[in-house]
Amino acid sequence: QAARETQINEPQKETYPRMRLLLLALAIGLASACDDVYRRWELSPNFNETIAHAVHSMTVQGLQMFSPSASLENQIPTVTLDLRGPKKVQHFAPDDPLRHDFDTEAMNRIDKILSAIGSHDDGLGPNWSPVERIAHNFHMHDLWHRIHKQFQHMKTHRAKEFESEELCRCLTDTASNGIEKAVGWVADHYNVGTPITLLNRPIPKLTDAQTWQTWKNRLLHYYTPEA
Repeated sequence: QAARETQINEPQKETYPRMRLLLLALAIGLASACDDVYRRWELSPNFNETIAHAVHSMTVQGLQMFSPSASLENQIPTVTLDLRGPKKVQHFAPDDPLRHDFDTEAMNRIDKILSAIGSHDDGLGPNWSPVERIAHNFHMHDLWHRIHKQFQHMKTHRAKEFESEELCRCLTDTASNGIEKAVGWVADHYNVGTPITLLNRPIPKLTDAQTWQTWKNRLLHYYTPEA
């Protein structure tokens, strides 16, 4: 908890090959000077929204899937954990370790989610039901695992193609390229509603098998090239 509330001094920008690959894995294949760079590398026009969705609830533990040495000094914009204040976006992914009261990661993850209900400290605002919070958390980890597969493929087979300093510089300038703004849009929405969707259609409260099918279809949309 103390770590979450500690003011993080942003480090000087450095070139981290693994972080560069992570951002590219989030953006590539989804169709200023940076605009020319993005067109040259065939990033989609809405790459900022796609990346914002993937990182808005990122944690140090999530980043460590891609770079084991990742720490609080990571410069990843995320939704502020306590959305009651004026600041909606924080400029780092927080440390969010699981407890180990249960034997499996899944049960410890559920324990962490349910233990935080009412604390205003999980980055989702006041409107999500307990089961919706569980679905969101597991969806994000599932999405990160899917992205990690692409990350590993790129690192193994295509890494030399992505050693572009200008592309790295453009993608990591999240204050200018729209990623930070898109994370802020997510935060604003969480203050007034339940989950968002890239499909720009209302999504029902998750109450039964029928509404879960709608949720499932919307969540699977994030795994498609159109997202």
